[in-house]
Amino acid sequence: MIRKIPLYNQIQKFILDQIQSGIWKPHDQLPPERMLADQFKVSRITAKNALVGLVAEGYLYRHRGRGTFVTDKKIALSPQIAESPMLIQSAKKIGLIMPWMEFRYQSLLISGIEYELSRKGYHLIFKRIDDSDNLEAATIKELLNIPVDGLIIVASRGEYFHDDMLRLVLEKFPLVFVEKYFRDYKVNGVHCDTEKVGYLMGQFLVGRSKRHIGYISYPAHYTVGVKERMFGFQSALMENGVSPLPLSLSLTVTPEVLKGLNQIGPHPVPAEIINFINDHPQLEAIATVDAHIAQFIGRACYELGRHDITIISCDEPSIAPDCMMPAAYVDQSPAEIGIIAAQLMTNTIEQDSDTTLKRVEPRLVELKG
Repeated sequence: MIRKIPLYNQIQKFILDQIQSGIWKPHDQLPPERMLADQFKVSRITAKNALVGLVAEGYLYRHRGRGTFVTDKKIALSPQIAESPMLIQSAKKIGLIMPWMEFRYQSLLISGIEYELSRKGYHLIFKRIDDSDNLEAATIKELLNIPVDGLIIVASRGEYFHDDMLRLVLEKFPLVFVEKYFRDYKVNGVHCDTEKVGYLMGQFLVGRSKRHIGYISYPAHYTVGVKERMFGFQSALMENGVSPLPLSLSLTVTPEVLKGLNQIGPHPVPAEIINFINDHPQLEAIATVDAHIAQFIGRACYELGRHDITIISCDEPSIAPDCMMPAAYVDQSPAEIGIIAAQLMTNTIEQDSDTTLKRVEPRLVELKG
């Protein structure tokens, strides 16, 4: 099957054809980005990136404040070679912006994205940021200046988005959001049903006849999924005749425990988790937001001799010495989410496909003790 040439490359091929045919001669000025964008019915960012790509290859040069001009470099590729799908694909670069997340989840998500992009000849440029709106905006600008042909943005700050991101959405720049979605704008995205994640955790513990349950999570503003997970968890309790979780049995830990070297090597269990377990001797079970916090809980229970506490977490836990393993976890399928995100991106670039929002269903995995 012959693939449709992406609009980005149609602009580049048009420019090279004009130069090769002699219509545009060395040092002639090109039409402004606005006119190229109107001609090919694309955003000005897409038109700009097409020009920047040819500047990088030496076919064009720029004069600040004046415009873009043709160099005297000879066109080395024939039109037939320029239309080769593999050559077209090989130059594509996709930016990935991700906040600090639990390492195993993060590595599986990146692996899924990279696998699918590499399979189609794309290159991945990865940037990890902290929970800062200014840094996210600055990172987007940095990647656009490379330039990249599309952006995959993983959840940060819930449904909030700044002006630069809104501009990209309105200009229809190739974007895919992961675990982040907007109700007021049509954007490509893929997310796990985080409400169902919480529901499955609560349902599992109630099914094990647990009634005195604790819940350890990150702040509600960390991502939309934090709030939805808690809502699903409470719903499962109430549907099964268990009172909603009181605030006294819910602990919020700082997302700082995820950053940098905090996930590498055996670090001391945060005192707040130790104190939480000690202050609630009636606890029969604890549900938690991810595998990293689950390991802290498992180590705390081991240190305190609380082998009677049942643990359940989101995402697959890692094995650690002197640690109680969770009885079960909810798999959010990060590798599958990554593959879908990459597919949405390549479909948007290559086929100019309609906006798509996909949801992955989580599944409960019981571990044999």
